[in-house]
Amino acid sequence: MSFIDFSVPPPTVDRTIVHQFDPSRPSPGGIDTCIRGILRYLPSGQKVTVLGVDTGSGPSGRRVGQWERHRIGNEEFWFLPVVELDPADQSRRIPHAIRLVGGVSANLRVIPKMAVVQAHRMDVAASLRVLLRRPQVYCIHTQENGLTGATSDSFWRFFGKVHQWIERSVVGSAKKVVVFNEEYAEFVKSWNPAACFSPTWFDPAFIDGKGQHEDPYAILWVGRLEIPKDPELAIDCFARLVAEDGQAPWTLHLLGSGTRASSVADKVAALPESVSSRIHLHGRVPPERVAEQMSSAGVFLMTSHPGYEGFPRVLVEAMASGLPCVVTEGSDTGNLVHAGTTGYVCDRNPANLAAAIRDARDLERERVRETVAKFDAPTLVGRIFQD
Repeated sequence: MSFIDFSVPPPTVDRTIVHQFDPSRPSPGGIDTCIRGILRYLPSGQKVTVLGVDTGSGPSGRRVGQWERHRIGNEEFWFLPVVELDPADQSRRIPHAIRLVGGVSANLRVIPKMAVVQAHRMDVAASLRVLLRRPQVYCIHTQENGLTGATSDSFWRFFGKVHQWIERSVVGSAKKVVVFNEEYAEFVKSWNPAACFSPTWFDPAFIDGKGQHEDPYAILWVGRLEIPKDPELAIDCFARLVAEDGQAPWTLHLLGSGTRASSVADKVAALPESVSSRIHLHGRVPPERVAEQMSSAGVFLMTSHPGYEGFPRVLVEAMASGLPCVVTEGSDTGNLVHAGTTGYVCDRNPANLAAAIRDARDLERERVRETVAKFDAPTLVGRIFQD
């Protein structure tokens, strides 16, 4: 990816994407990866603008309210940072969505007219109906009530009924609704026949489908260190694995950051040195580094609480890399993990997860890759732009 210059977009564009996104710095979460994939594989000739945020990692001379021209793939796009914030900082007092919408409102005079506006959050989409008054493409990345359940870290968990009422209104008025969860898509279609299901994708520009996996005893966990992802369960599972099979050179690698970072580090430090020395907390890492870890590790572990995941992108990426997967019930919403073939689905008992990891290490990696081979970004991104 490269920053080009500070030139402004044409007065009329095909699509405007609005999200807490910065092309200069990837942020944790599937939505950021989704938008990055869309921009890399833009259909030829599409004029696209992105209204997003300044994470503090942009080009020299960047200013909020100043247009930038970028290129991730073959097509250029224009980016406007409308507010300074880091989406990875979940210890916020004011919701990021409110600050983003406020920034859009403050910059209305420099935003070109667009054929459609694309939003990835319900609250943002509802606000843009008033601010931009253009046809919408609304993308839903969670299950039904995924942001309002007991294990959610969203502010909307306190206002579940209000969230559902507003989302139904947003869906009903949208030109197109893309739902990254097949079960919820069927439900959403009752609100708007223009709703359709799409699986998430892996980006072949990053994911190495021919990785050597030279460290078969390395367990990889990737995600935000937040309650819905339950990183603490991954540590409990690993401690049980070492207790039962300590002679094998097992290691656990956690990639990600979040508000649970300190408690996760404390939990690791409290373990016996024979266990803690095998656990590596890598913090926030770029997509390239995640892909490298996936190509060298042996097993992928996912410990999300049920009811949260839409169609987990990180699971698709791990499987495209050839990683057998051990996931908790409710994590694999796309039904990609098949016992004894691509991995194992387990309850939240650390002993059962540990046993599944031992069994998964010997599964055939090519079978794992084949299961998600059709979920490549060049194929699926184009559907987002189809009526």
